[in-house]
Amino acid sequence: MALNTRAALGLAAAMLGSAAVCQAAVAELPKSIQAQLPHGFEVMQYAAGPDLGNKRQSFLVVVHHAVDTRENASPRPLLIFESQDDGAFKLTARNDVAVLRADEGGQCDPFDEDDDGLAVKGMYFTVQNAVSCGSHWSDFVTFRYDVTAGKWFFQSEIVTTSFPLEGKPDKTSVTRANKAKPVAFADWKPER
Repeated sequence: MALNTRAALGLAAAMLGSAAVCQAAVAELPKSIQAQLPHGFEVMQYAAGPDLGNKRQSFLVVVHHAVDTRENASPRPLLIFESQDDGAFKLTARNDVAVLRADEGGQCDPFDEDDDGLAVKGMYFTVQNAVSCGSHWSDFVTFRYDVTAGKWFFQSEIVTTSFPLEGKPDKTSVTRANKAKPVAFADWKPER
């Protein structure tokens, strides 16, 4: 079963290229993930998440409503699923604000389903919200998996504003996790 799960994760990650492919590939999501998607939502984007060790995998899924425009912006919950001993995936964490809504980017959608908005490296993943039409800015929020705690935590948020037509230097602000007061993935909210 683990080989089939890995194959499904690999296939899903490879299919992030476009909205049409992503929507068609929803059928490729493991059935245990499909069964746990929130009612009234559909998959916007997904990716194989960090490898959790002990042959356990994670899966990142962003969902939204079918109508999701600047004028009628949908919430975009980010769901984290983890494989279990039987090979099925279980929803273990949810955050409703890490992925920005269509109306939070000015004139453009900051998390376009045609872009690769989820980046994974090691035990970390980053939600890449960005706009480069009119305004130029990015808001990258990184989370990490803590093997000892068996939980996901906020790691950092890097916000960069660019002014390419005005000749001004970029402005960057970085918020790092406070190791003394870790913030769980589900509890993280932006400071803006």
